[in-house]
Amino acid sequence: METFRMRLRFLSNPRISGIILPATLFQQLQLRQRQKIKVLLGKKEVVATVLQDKRNPDANVMKVTTLLQTELGIPHPGLIQLKLEGSALRIGPSIGIVTTGIRRDPKQPIGSRTSFFYNLLQAQEGKGVFYYIFSPTDVDWESNTVKAWFLRRNKSGGYFWKKHVTAMPDVVYDRIPSRSAEKHEAVQEFKYRLASYPNLPMFNQGFFNKWGVHQLLYPNPEVNEHIPETYTSPSLTTVRNLLRKYPIVYLKPKNGSLGYGIVKVVRQAGGGFTASYHTGSGNVKKQFSKLSSLYQHVFRSRRVSAYLAQQGIPLMTFHGRPFDFRVHLHKNQQNEWVVSCTAAKVAGSGSVTTHVRTGGTVIPGDDLLQHLFGRQKALMTQRISDASIRLATAIELAKGIDLGELGLDMGIDTQGHVWMFEANSKPGRSIFKHARLRQADQESRKLLVDYSCYLANF
Repeated sequence: METFRMRLRFLSNPRISGIILPATLFQQLQLRQRQKIKVLLGKKEVVATVLQDKRNPDANVMKVTTLLQTELGIPHPGLIQLKLEGSALRIGPSIGIVTTGIRRDPKQPIGSRTSFFYNLLQAQEGKGVFYYIFSPTDVDWESNTVKAWFLRRNKSGGYFWKKHVTAMPDVVYDRIPSRSAEKHEAVQEFKYRLASYPNLPMFNQGFFNKWGVHQLLYPNPEVNEHIPETYTSPSLTTVRNLLRKYPIVYLKPKNGSLGYGIVKVVRQAGGGFTASYHTGSGNVKKQFSKLSSLYQHVFRSRRVSAYLAQQGIPLMTFHGRPFDFRVHLHKNQQNEWVVSCTAAKVAGSGSVTTHVRTGGTVIPGDDLLQHLFGRQKALMTQRISDASIRLATAIELAKGIDLGELGLDMGIDTQGHVWMFEANSKPGRSIFKHARLRQADQESRKLLVDYSCYLANF
């Protein structure tokens, strides 16, 4: 059934649970005056009386009595969507972002991460949605309600945080901040109970494991050309065999992020090996005459079982420094993968990785591709985009879960071939701090709302 965009207003009436619709829409939906009808917001359902607004037959204004507002937990007036689904009227969609670390402070309800969620929720402007954040402990399973934080506009055009008790949402976006938070009992119980809810999808559940992603993609002929040769729990023999095939091998933690713990192993032309890595005090590079000595050095304080060994890719360079790309992908309202942003990350001097925290620099992908490829820029952009979308499609299919966004770390080798090094289900947004990528940032956040509307069937 068609979705209608309406202006929602509250009508002071504490006795009648009612909804008043313009006459034109009333007739289009084939409703009867004073008909009793189910009205849904998220997972809350109330039987209300529907009335025809004969004074404003063509207006797109929907009025809800204060009693119905209270019963459903409608958080605020404004632009919203309405649809007749079966024999029920749905108001919404209601989109909840679940996270941890929420506090009672109305100025910083999520502490140091408040600005991150502030930016996410700003994307609701003009979308006609109820958009909020909540924690697993904010849910009342008996009443199907949530204590939620909303970002609202004040009369001067600024924003403020406001807490409401509202309905369980139509769809949940998982932004649990870390693997350790994911293990909390409250988070585990929330996800277990949510799984038993009918028609309440949650997207981007959990975190990816590098080896797990490799196992899903490497056997897939559609995408395995983009996946470097990789082994788990690498023995000395495994590392030696890889170094016979490739001059560079990377040792990576399976569950690492931000480049922590990565060791670059290089076979020297004149004999011997070097190990490069980052510590809290800076970049380290050590020489070894024997690979066994290097292996013992690397794993003297690291568990082999927590690591992968991966074929090193001879990346193209920019001003003599290797670079890769963070490709940010999203599902749109048609459930199709689109690239919202491609940012190049150029390695810092002496750094093992291109991460900004180790001295890396972010450059808009278009700029770097134009500089390196000139007239061939459009071809390379398309090659990266096509590979990214095929990889995202393969990951979602293999994982068997709803994914609305992915951050892929991609590289181009000296032969122009595209590789994927890592897939992130909770991609950071530091690349969007670049002044030239702010529009891509806005587009990325809006696409999260669009995909949520798709999952909510609005």
